[in-house]
Amino acid sequence: MVVSEEGRRRKITKREAIVTQLVNRSATADLRALKILLDTLREIEGQSEPDCAETPGFTVADEKVIEQLRARLLDVRPDDRKTDPG
Repeated sequence: MVVSEEGRRRKITKREAIVTQLVNRSATADLRALKILLDTLREIEGQSEPDCAETPGFTVADEKVIEQLRARLLDVRPDDRKTDPG
């Protein structure tokens, strides 16, 4: 396939085009695309990691990104989720 990026044409595979579209749609809060992307990433990571007894958890940076995604998908800013005393 030939695509145009930043005014330049280049040749990519159909697989690259699909992944690019999936990532772009996920970034616009398309929940279906986001689920497909995350499931695919989990599958890839599971295949590429060596067998070990314990898998490390999310880093602080990962947790921050996850919270920002949740807030964006729920259309709620993280600061708005604090309990309201009133």
